[in-house]
Amino acid sequence: MIEYPVLAIDYGKKHFGLAISDSKGIIASPLDVLSITENHGQTDIIKQILEICEEYRVKTILLGYPQAFIEKHNTTQKHVSQFEYKLKGNTDIPIILYDESFSTTSAENMLISSGQNTKGFRKKIDKIAATVFLQEFLNSKH
Repeated sequence: MIEYPVLAIDYGKKHFGLAISDSKGIIASPLDVLSITENHGQTDIIKQILEICEEYRVKTILLGYPQAFIEKHNTTQKHVSQFEYKLKGNTDIPIILYDESFSTTSAENMLISSGQNTKGFRKKIDKIAATVFLQEFLNSKH
C-alpha cells in the first residue's frame, strides 16, 4: 500500500524537477527544481531531496523512469537506476520507479497553451513534468 505524501522526482542530468502530493494522495503540486552546478553535485541534490522529505514528511518517493522507445532512453534509464541506488543508500523511504514517458511533452504543451513566456521555461517544465506523472500515478491509485 502506498503511503502519502509522495515526492515525485523528474530526473535530469542537470535539473531535477520535484512535485509533492497532498497527505491523502489526491492532488499533485509542483514543488521545486534542483540543479547540478560546478559546485553542487548529485550528492548535494540527494541531501536537498532528503531535507525536503523531512520537511514535507514524505512517505514515498516516486522516481520518473522513461520507457526505452529510443536508444537515448536506455542511457537515461541507466542514469536513473544509478541515482535510485545512491538515493536508496541514504534513506529508508520506499522508492517507486514510475513511467514518466511524455510528461515533459505534456508539461511543455500545458505551459504553451496557458500563454506562459518561454523564458525560464526549462525549470518550469521540469517541475511541471514531475507534477504530471505524479498526478497520473495518484489517479491510478484512486
